Amino acid sequence: MSDAPDTPDARTAAHGPAGPADSALRRRAARLARSPYGTALAAGWGFAEALSWPVLPEVALAALCVADPRSGPKLAASAAVGSVAGGAVAYGLARSGVDVPAPLTTARMRATVAEQMAAEGAKGVRHQPLAGIPYKLYAARAGREGLGATAFTTASARARGTRILGAGLALSAFGAAARGQRHRYPAYLAAVGTGFAGALTLIVRGWR
Repeated sequence: MSDAPDTPDARTAAHGPAGPADSALRRRAARLARSPYGTALAAGWGFAEALSWPVLPEVALAALCVADPRSGPKLAASAAVGSVAGGAVAYGLARSGVDVPAPLTTARMRATVAEQMAAEGAKGVRHQPLAGIPYKLYAARAGREGLGATAFTTASARARGTRILGAGLALSAFGAAARGQRHRYPAYLAAVGTGFAGALTLIVRGWR
């Protein structure tokens, strides 16, 4: 689903005279991905999710990296940096006694985070990528316990940042491989949205 010059000759060369047309939605998403606004969106999404927003930055990357794989590394890095920066801010707010809303989280999630960080300190955030527990809960707990801003940020970069960067690169590779299916981009987005909503529902129910 990678981008290409949007001309009749380019589309004919890529798909043949009877090949499927590119998706207009994909072309718009690709233009956004290449622009400074796309970079800001990826970084801002990662930052907001680390504080309160319940939708993973990988969802934004799934839309933008697949639409324009060449922009994928830049977008993934922006989302990773934004997420780690948001975690640092969440840490500081919690350290100051400020409670930020954490929608779609449960008491059992918080109890598990407390146990992990009591046992491992700031390094307990390493469990986050596989636990299904929102990153924001780790940041808030670390701040309340005063586990060290530098230690938590470093651990977050290794666990959270690495995961986001890897996801963005994988999505970019998928977009490049699916170049011939660009006309299916709207259906792909619908599948991503449906899959994320279903997975989030199962995770929240599983942690009740």
